[in-house]
Amino acid sequence: MAFLQKRGDIWYIYWRQNGKKHGRSLRTKKKTVAQQYLKEFEYKLATNQLDQQSDIALDTLKEKYLEHCQATKKESTYQRHDLPRINRFVEYMEDEGVEKASQISQALAEEYQRHLLDEYAPNTVRHSMYAASGMLSFAVNRGYLSDNVVKKVKKVKAEKNPPRYLSYDEWEQVRDIAEDTYLWPLVAMAYYAGFRNSELRFLTWPEIHFDRGVITITNKEGFSLKNRESRTVPLNEELAEVLRPHREDGGYCFLNRDGEQFGDAELSDEFKRLVVKPSGLPHFFAAHAQAYIRQPPRHAGRQYLQGLAVDGPQKRHYDHGLCPSGTSG
Repeated sequence: MAFLQKRGDIWYIYWRQNGKKHGRSLRTKKKTVAQQYLKEFEYKLATNQLDQQSDIALDTLKEKYLEHCQATKKESTYQRHDLPRINRFVEYMEDEGVEKASQISQALAEEYQRHLLDEYAPNTVRHSMYAASGMLSFAVNRGYLSDNVVKKVKKVKAEKNPPRYLSYDEWEQVRDIAEDTYLWPLVAMAYYAGFRNSELRFLTWPEIHFDRGVITITNKEGFSLKNRESRTVPLNEELAEVLRPHREDGGYCFLNRDGEQFGDAELSDEFKRLVVKPSGLPHFFAAHAQAYIRQPPRHAGRQYLQGLAVDGPQKRHYDHGLCPSGTSG
């Protein structure tokens, strides 16, 4: 008999075998995922298959792992990162004649990394290798494999490609322009609260607590935060002054000219058209519409306008703020 127990945010499974009690972390915060694993585990325990390694087909492992990713991660993360990286890895291995997951060797994994370096930047290669390693770790945890050979491969070093922050004077220039547009409350929210594109689009007025001086954004239909159910940030007086004249009893805080919720790319395009280009920001920002406003790690308490730009399809940053979510790699 096996049972689940939650310790902190993580689910654990416990069972008795040969008179001894055993347990291990399932490395998931999702109850539904833990329950699914419990069913599989109890079947193996009842049929004495717990200590047997099943020689699972590679395409079957891929399907199971992608189902797991889709159940435990944001849909946008799954579509942009997990799905293409896992498909790329499995396709390469199948081209090399691999049919079973157990046939993947460390030498094959190293050759795969060299193959990626012929086509992609080092950062992209690192992320691809970590994705492949994640799938094999999943297989080990499920009892399909005894070892994760990809984890043993020495990963390529990441390129240092730090984001570019605008100076305070440049931010003031942007602010002066934004104040004359209907986007100003949204831009102020991005600047003072550091909200991402999706957070700006899905923020509602009841989540802004003027009396308590905080903003608490929560998961809702069509929107979920990364690895949590809610996020609370301070509401300083400067931001509160900007928002109060626009305050409503309910609904989304920031709407487009038609009074409807912004689309992902629509918000980025509107910000580019009304704020970035008129501000005369460097071509680096305006050409890619990748400028966003938020607080980076605190440098003497100052705030900046930060820009992320795409330099070819292989060099990308994780997008926040006013960047369209479909532009990161």
